[in-house]
Amino acid sequence: FFRCTFSSPSFPAPRSPPRSAPPRLGVGRLRVSRISMREALETLVLNPASALTAAVAYGLMLRSGATFGSLLNPWGLSLPLWVAGYLAVRMALLGFVDGFVWALAPRLPALPSRVGPKPVFQHKINATDVAYLIVNSTVEYVFALQISHLLWFAPLVVRAPTSLSLLNGPLAFWMLLVVDDMLYAPLHRAMHLQAVYRWVHKHHHRNTFPARGYIDAANEHPVEQIAALCLHWVAVHVVAHTAGGGGAGAPPQRAHK
Repeated sequence: FFRCTFSSPSFPAPRSPPRSAPPRLGVGRLRVSRISMREALETLVLNPASALTAAVAYGLMLRSGATFGSLLNPWGLSLPLWVAGYLAVRMALLGFVDGFVWALAPRLPALPSRVGPKPVFQHKINATDVAYLIVNSTVEYVFALQISHLLWFAPLVVRAPTSLSLLNGPLAFWMLLVVDDMLYAPLHRAMHLQAVYRWVHKHHHRNTFPARGYIDAANEHPVEQIAALCLHWVAVHVVAHTAGGGGAGAPPQRAHK
């Protein structure tokens, strides 16, 4: 998020549209909307990266014996509670991330790419962006349910206050950040490979002026979102098995249905 929001891109921003070009109104605007909606459908469904991700997820579900319901709702919440939780997470993320940007960004000096006589081009949000943001917000919420369920029930996580120490407390938290970033760096590099970039990461680089906080930070292909969240899951397990110290005082393991 911080890289996306406060760093300048490594390539020049595209030229702004000519000032003499008339605005697209009426039928033109409707045509653009239909094009972006078709693009959203094609890039989400008719995409080899999406098909591969779905196949891997389905295979893992078959291997673990999990159901689609337990994947989306590991806590077994009722539908009203599930929706209420989704809205609460949305408000918390938007309030924290956007509030942080609005409070800190005006105090920072402008980047070289943000100054000069040439106006900065900013990608306008279209139907594809909205579709990605909706899907990604759902993916984030499901991941929040899954990671909270893991941290509460897994025996590899220490929860008893008497079992906390410098190693499995502050040091483990620092290691979590380091391991996660260590895993994400090669993933991000791989997303710039020609065979992968056009299917997954290209959309994220359409936004050359990320100034809208969470909206710009989360505006990426859902496959990229899922891949990054999977690295968070791996990082938790790596740190738990190295600095976690076992599950002293852990609640009983809850079996997935």
